[in-house]
Amino acid sequence: MLFPMTPPLTAAARQAALLLLLCGLVLPAAAGTITYDIQAYIDGRSLLIFSGYTLQWHNLSFTVPGKHDGHNDPTIIIASANSSTVTAYWYPYWPDGETGDQYSYENTSLNPPFHGYAYTGITLTAVQARGSLTIYQMPGAGNNYTLILDFDDEAVGGSAWYRGIVTVGTFDPEAIPEPGTFFLTGAGALLVFLYRRLNR
Repeated sequence: MLFPMTPPLTAAARQAALLLLLCGLVLPAAAGTITYDIQAYIDGRSLLIFSGYTLQWHNLSFTVPGKHDGHNDPTIIIASANSSTVTAYWYPYWPDGETGDQYSYENTSLNPPFHGYAYTGITLTAVQARGSLTIYQMPGAGNNYTLILDFDDEAVGGSAWYRGIVTVGTFDPEAIPEPGTFFLTGAGALLVFLYRRLNR
């Protein structure tokens, strides 16, 4: 049984097919901005740790956040991205006590998550702080891309509400298709092109 020979592709056709395949393999990341509006009732000095989907308090001195003088106040997180806002009221659990050097259990529901490997810029605006509210650690490869905020009320007696807004310039990993999707997109476009070329 004889099969008809496929007409050779012209140089222009070969270039077009290659470009279609490359377009399917390489797509730019989607740029965006995420903001985290953090509000907490601070007594001494406390560090707030961001890593992926998790938040954790590391209290360094005096009473843990939200608990001084009989209070039971949450840590409030108002997160915004892509015109959507999520508000969370987090009541941390402190397994080893509520004064001095203590770690809270992790909150594993940060939404949207903090992708420290993907940021293009991070700023902190101290909206309300009678002491100091600063960035203690910027994310990097050496610290597992973890951001840490420093809430410091040690120099003043009593406790007070602190509020800071973290702005993260980042690309959204969820908006980038998996490599297999890239390949299928390019391969599909190439097959359509070849089918139409051979059936002209």
